[in-house]
Amino acid sequence: MKRHFSLLWATLFAFISCSSQATEQVIEEDKNTDVVVEDGNSLLWRIEKDGYQTAYMYGTMHIIEAEYYHFTDKMTEKIKNSDAIIMEVGGMPNPIETLNLMELDSGDIRSIFSNEEMRTIVEFFDKKLGQDPDSFFKMYGKMKPFFILQAISQHYFSDNTESYDLDIMSIAGQNEIPLVGLETLEQQLGFFDAIPQNKMNEMIIGSIEDFEKEKKSTAKMMKIYSEQRVDKLIPLMSKQSPEMMEYSDIFLYDRNKAWIPKIVEEMKTRKIFIAVGAAHLLGEGGLIDLLEKEGFTLTAISTDA
Repeated sequence: MKRHFSLLWATLFAFISCSSQATEQVIEEDKNTDVVVEDGNSLLWRIEKDGYQTAYMYGTMHIIEAEYYHFTDKMTEKIKNSDAIIMEVGGMPNPIETLNLMELDSGDIRSIFSNEEMRTIVEFFDKKLGQDPDSFFKMYGKMKPFFILQAISQHYFSDNTESYDLDIMSIAGQNEIPLVGLETLEQQLGFFDAIPQNKMNEMIIGSIEDFEKEKKSTAKMMKIYSEQRVDKLIPLMSKQSPEMMEYSDIFLYDRNKAWIPKIVEEMKTRKIFIAVGAAHLLGEGGLIDLLEKEGFTLTAISTDA
């Protein structure tokens, strides 16, 4: 089975592979063993404030080619020594409810796109992705257009991919560590509903026209991510997907603001490990910035040592 999952698909299917194995022995560790990354170029951050439990936060890439995947013993230690794992969506959504959220309220996608746009999409799926028109309409005819965009982006990757989110969920399941979601799947899907339909259509057609370019840009992003050059990630995202960054408040910054009270509340009583998309950590309005404004000290630490 291909691991071409976005966070959506990771959320839907991750726990199928999470067994209820016996909890492995957790080795107590001292935060003083953390190796500080002085220039801040790390995806793993320690969060501290008097009166709160020390927490750790890791910026994931929801799908990544296996050659760029680097899940270390240090990260596994931090997860196992946590009282709870905080992720964008926690738990197993109801499949029937999820399918209902994916579907159009009425009609089909032919009523959403112009005839020319529809021809472009169907031809692309047929000639480039190997999905004939009949199969395409059976798969996507009743689905919201976002899932066409998702299907295109999944083909930026090969068959040999990994998922940090799935593996973090698996460690949580094996060690009976509770998962806490910062938002619901319904909320996540609702963010895409907030994009005007004409803009969503433009994104889909643009992704088709720039497919090879986007594929190369994704490979570049994975390389930068694997090298933990976090100072380069947001500029690259802005350059690669300016149409998506136009809605950065919806996809990133408004969500970050909504997450902060939940994260702070969790830190009052238990040690948590936060795992969310790396873009949520960075820049003004990122989680690092917002937590520092709440009086927390954040320190970049090595994922290897």
